[in-house]
Amino acid sequence: MPKADTALDPAALLDKAQRQTGLSDFGGKTFHEPFEILLQSLRDEAKLNARGVFMMHRTMLRLLSNRLLTEQAFAEKPALAETPIPRPLYVIGFPRTGTTLLHNLLACDPAARWMRLWEGLYPAPAPQSLEDDPRITEVEEWAAGFEKVAPRLATAHKLAPRGPEECLWLIEHTFNDLIFELRAHVPTYSRWLAEHEADIDIHHYYRRLLQLLGAHCRGNHWVFKAPRHLPGLAGLLAVFPEACIVQTHRDPAAVLPSLCSLCEILRGAASDAVDKHTIGAHWHARLKAIFEQATAVRSTAAEGQILDIQYADLVTDPMATVQHIYAHHGYEFTEPFEAAMRQWLAANRQHKHGAHRYTLEEYGLSEAQVREDFSEYTKEFGL
Repeated sequence: MPKADTALDPAALLDKAQRQTGLSDFGGKTFHEPFEILLQSLRDEAKLNARGVFMMHRTMLRLLSNRLLTEQAFAEKPALAETPIPRPLYVIGFPRTGTTLLHNLLACDPAARWMRLWEGLYPAPAPQSLEDDPRITEVEEWAAGFEKVAPRLATAHKLAPRGPEECLWLIEHTFNDLIFELRAHVPTYSRWLAEHEADIDIHHYYRRLLQLLGAHCRGNHWVFKAPRHLPGLAGLLAVFPEACIVQTHRDPAAVLPSLCSLCEILRGAASDAVDKHTIGAHWHARLKAIFEQATAVRSTAAEGQILDIQYADLVTDPMATVQHIYAHHGYEFTEPFEAAMRQWLAANRQHKHGAHRYTLEEYGLSEAQVREDFSEYTKEFGL
């Protein structure tokens, strides 16, 4: 693998993606600015090791190739643009607040449509089947390989190629997503991102990918999950005004070190110079800004559109929590759904893949400071 200056050069990557696919339409140019800023930040600031350069090069090439294949799919079948996104149910909230648990439970509904990890990694062409697709094997091999270079990842977030995954795998195709901050130290990109996460172009492209995924494989309603939707709430509400939203809440003193640990695990796969205190300072400031940004937007939502759920309630009585969500947002709670949830809970006990251990102090954070800085949040949501 060439050095970062060559492997992460935007013009070279664009050219390589076009040569490999034989296609030229990337679906507009709005992605160019974040793409170029991200690559510059990766080259200049991330301190990537050789493996990190290889991983980032492969990621960028995958995203660019997917964009080309997506436009080819729409060009061949313009009717894809008419695919409905029926009654979407969104789980949002700070990372590490039970969003994954809740998403997995909601995905147990036989009537629901949810995105598999393999679909997020390779959304184009439109899947004809959710159980029999050559991309599944490819993603199973990718997940196994990634877990070898990040062996602690499963304790924080288990990659399940056939399981439900969050929208970041689609939104990262816009090169406008906080997943890149988790994967590498990219402060210049982070500053740009904080000002653009709610850009409506992101959500229009995200909707385009959802239409592609739902062209042949549909349900009565979609179930989505991504903490990224919290800072992007304005764009989400603008493009999906009919969205039903659940926001999860948890003590920030528990959220922050868990998020920092996940970030450390991911960055450690790509760099030999991961600084825990830098990670702590970044996510402390980032989550505080996200709370303030989302709070300003929540008032624009329709009455009852956002239902608040406590993490403590979710883990104590997940079945009752899901019933409450369905009753509030008007979805049908069925016996097969309830049975599937009970089966999933029995098979997925907490710490199934090992305990995820962390402390505030190892990331240079103090409980007193966190509680002071997030006092408005804890007061507003009764934490």
